Amino acid sequence: MIKVNIIKIIYLFIKNLKWFLNPPSLYTWANWYMCQWDLYIEHSEFAKNHPLVSCCEEGLIQYKQPNEKSYARFREIVQLIDCALLDVQTLQYKPRALIASFMYMTLGKHFKQFTTQQIYEEFPKSSLYLIDQQYAFNDLFGDFLLYSFGFQLVDLLPSIQYGSTYFKLPLNFDLPTAAKINKENVLEVNICFNRWN
Repeated sequence: MIKVNIIKIIYLFIKNLKWFLNPPSLYTWANWYMCQWDLYIEHSEFAKNHPLVSCCEEGLIQYKQPNEKSYARFREIVQLIDCALLDVQTLQYKPRALIASFMYMTLGKHFKQFTTQQIYEEFPKSSLYLIDQQYAFNDLFGDFLLYSFGFQLVDLLPSIQYGSTYFKLPLNFDLPTAAKINKENVLEVNICFNRWN
């Protein structure tokens, strides 16, 4: 009897939503994680005082800001996801871990902690970079992961080793054709719905 009532309530709920149900995809997770990173890097005291952030020549390294550098970083993540979705092996990794892994590698590269070549040659075979103290970036990204999502950097090891193989592929960072035609309006501000508390 209770089971039937629950099914009826679920049916009414879905009907009121007019069957608009979208499961979270890798793109959904990526968008949310990138927003969280931008908020973290702007508002976290640990991030503000971190030597990598305070000494960075290009300013704050973010994904969702209305400038071409942020847009290139955003496109890099999305292209890595596009490639990963074509491989059935991607299904064995949790979407959150895979997105966080792509972010770890792209951000580490932009903070000049490791090169693209190091990512695709060394990362698939080793886990030493995750505990290596020469990478000051590990402290920063580890704090971001723990504070924002509650997991440790070491938890990303399998997905980093898998995702690092995609860094050998040539990615395109040019603006799309539509953006080249209408440059004035291409880089509009994306609103991050999750505000930092």
